[in-house]
Amino acid sequence: MLISWNWMSDFVDLDGIDPQEAAARLTLAGLEVAGIKQLCPPELKRVVSARITELRPHPEADKLSLCTVSDGSDELQIVCGARNMKAGDLVALAPVGTRLPNGMAIKKAKIRGIASTGMLCSAAELGLEEESAGIMILPPDLPLGEPVIDLLGIQDTILEFEITPNRGDCLSVIGVARELAAIYKRPFHLPEVKPEAAGKPVTELARIEIEDADLCPRYVGRVVENIVLGESPLWLKTRLQAAGVRAISNVVDVTNYVMLETGQPLHAFDLDLLRQRRIIVRRAGKDGKFTTLDGIERKIDPETLMICDGEGPVAIAGIMGGLNSEINDKTRNVLIESAFFVPASIRRSSRLLNLSTEASYRFERGVDPQATGRAAARAAELLQQLAQGRVADGELDICPDPTVQERAAIVFRPAQANRLLGLELGEGEVRDIFSRLRIGVAAAEDGKLTVVPPAWRFDLEREVDLIEEVARIYGYDRVPVSTPRIAVTEVLDDPETINLGCIRQLLARYGCCEAVNYSFIDEAAVAALGFPAGSRFHDFVRLQNPISTEMAVMRTTLLPGLLANLKNNLRVNVKDVRLFEIGRNFYRLEGEKQPSEELFLAGVFCGRRWCEHFSLADDKVDFFDLKGLLEELAETLRLKLTFTPGDFYACLTPGQAASLVHEDRVVGSIGRLHHRVASEVYDFEPEVFLFEIALEPLLQAAATTPVTYRGLPRYPAVYRDLAFLFDQNLPAAEVLDFIRGQHKLITEVEIFDVFQSESLPAGKKSLAFRLTFQDTNKTLTDKKVNAIIAKLIKGIEDRFQGEVR
Repeated sequence: MLISWNWMSDFVDLDGIDPQEAAARLTLAGLEVAGIKQLCPPELKRVVSARITELRPHPEADKLSLCTVSDGSDELQIVCGARNMKAGDLVALAPVGTRLPNGMAIKKAKIRGIASTGMLCSAAELGLEEESAGIMILPPDLPLGEPVIDLLGIQDTILEFEITPNRGDCLSVIGVARELAAIYKRPFHLPEVKPEAAGKPVTELARIEIEDADLCPRYVGRVVENIVLGESPLWLKTRLQAAGVRAISNVVDVTNYVMLETGQPLHAFDLDLLRQRRIIVRRAGKDGKFTTLDGIERKIDPETLMICDGEGPVAIAGIMGGLNSEINDKTRNVLIESAFFVPASIRRSSRLLNLSTEASYRFERGVDPQATGRAAARAAELLQQLAQGRVADGELDICPDPTVQERAAIVFRPAQANRLLGLELGEGEVRDIFSRLRIGVAAAEDGKLTVVPPAWRFDLEREVDLIEEVARIYGYDRVPVSTPRIAVTEVLDDPETINLGCIRQLLARYGCCEAVNYSFIDEAAVAALGFPAGSRFHDFVRLQNPISTEMAVMRTTLLPGLLANLKNNLRVNVKDVRLFEIGRNFYRLEGEKQPSEELFLAGVFCGRRWCEHFSLADDKVDFFDLKGLLEELAETLRLKLTFTPGDFYACLTPGQAASLVHEDRVVGSIGRLHHRVASEVYDFEPEVFLFEIALEPLLQAAATTPVTYRGLPRYPAVYRDLAFLFDQNLPAAEVLDFIRGQHKLITEVEIFDVFQSESLPAGKKSLAFRLTFQDTNKTLTDKKVNAIIAKLIKGIEDRFQGEVR
């Protein structure tokens, strides 16, 4: 936000204050000044006032004139193409050697054979306007030879602020001037506004009704008749330019000027275009569409607050007006709107419409409800002065709820402020700071002050807010530095935090990157994954005020976010992706106010198993990569996790998927994303593997599972390989579990080969196992091992009808 130094001087005496120093002190007080610049570049000091002493046609060009001008010391001959000047006019002369803001360097030149030693400038060429019809004609009584920017008082220092969202009161010249007055202990002066009423009573010209007072507690209207639409004067254009606002016409410029000055957004309606000359403030209801000033037809939510006339909407309250009531070349009578809208309502409407304006930016942060009348009167006064308007007698001030203008009292304890800040301020010093901030002290008793914040300070709600005000006005740089007294105690992480850290480290070792997604998703993304309609995946917690329809419910699975991440990576040609996320899913509980929040881990994998290198195989990740990862995760947590071929997510491919079971409870799913979902929903070409697992039961079990240690074996292990023919549909996990439970000396079993071929009997497959035998007390003999193997073979033949090979 840009604020003019000269403009602020209308409200506080800035004599003797250096803008650079003021910027530093404002920044220390919480209003960050991001930059300082001069409105007019130093080169414009060379542009001086000069009088045209003689004006005659150019002998060689019909559209050019020869001007003899005097700057009080020299007479110069200038060739000029403008037509709006005459002999005796005072003009802006740029002598040879001047560089204008547009980069043009003024040089001595011959134009159609006549020497020209300078240039007569327009306001646009001086950077004071966007467009100009001719050269700038100065007031005739100004002295000659003086810099034009000094004579017109348009040289200015511009401060660029970064205002935090809680300080909406500082989004104006008056707001920042108030802060300067408080910091420098100078009087703040708010000029009285009294437009001269000369027209009919305003009640005979217009009517205002508020139907939804909960969204609009106050609405003020002023009527100005018989205005003459035209350009604004240079001083007003200059101030708008200083604030970064383009001048349009005197009526529109006045509303912008008052908004920048007071922080109160205004809107000017063409009164003659308001049907029944009536304003009704209400929710949109069934008024589904509305065309705004920018010519865009917008879909309006039924809860959006609208400004309507006797027949329909004419503006979106606090955001933008409509084409059907805008100021135009035929406008003669205007109704000035100055209102207080509830910030949350404007914020919601602005987000739904994806439409942010200077007005909505201020209304969202809160405007002074007590200043609406003064802002309307200020605009009427300026229209009277600049547009020859006749101000109607009185104002339409509709305020169904006067309490909106009142602020709740806060109890403030100076002793508590001193304790928190490390200061020793007396009650008198605190009162002085409050007085400078316009914070009223209503009562004082037993070392406590009962104070009432001003209407424009919505951020002052608690005692700590007032303590912060004391600190920033006193000066953060004056608060003594001291070493805090703290008791050093050992802080240990809880088991859950430690185990989550181990899980993250394990996944990182597997080459995974952690993703962090919003907890809000589109319910259509869950349906697209094929979860049954009656399952808990559809027990959504719905947001009352979602950011968008794509973020309207709390997630019930982490997979939509990770699959969207994968899609974005593939879109930019990142083909080898390993992502995981640890986060909470949310499930609605019938009859409960709060949802169930459950911690989950999910991951998505696709692409190469190894990084691309000439020495490495070009294998792709598959089901067993994820299975091995989850097995190691279970081992890290000292748990047993089993994989069963049924009861997995519907979005996975049968035959390449499994459910994850811990202590007879299904805690998740793992597998390959079904080709239908991959191609039709996400447009994936490569195979995608994923998993999702509930962490809370695993972490709870891990916290109660003791850590045990085993010494290194003193005696050698014995290894045996066995191969069997089985039915091809027999899960290998069943055989592994059977072998592991046959004898305590079998310490490890792994499958090292799976073979299927036409050379085998039909419907058969071969599984080869490597068994490790070890005794901690003695060396095993072949006789002992062979006896165990013989018993094992018989058990496999009886249990699984396996045939040893």
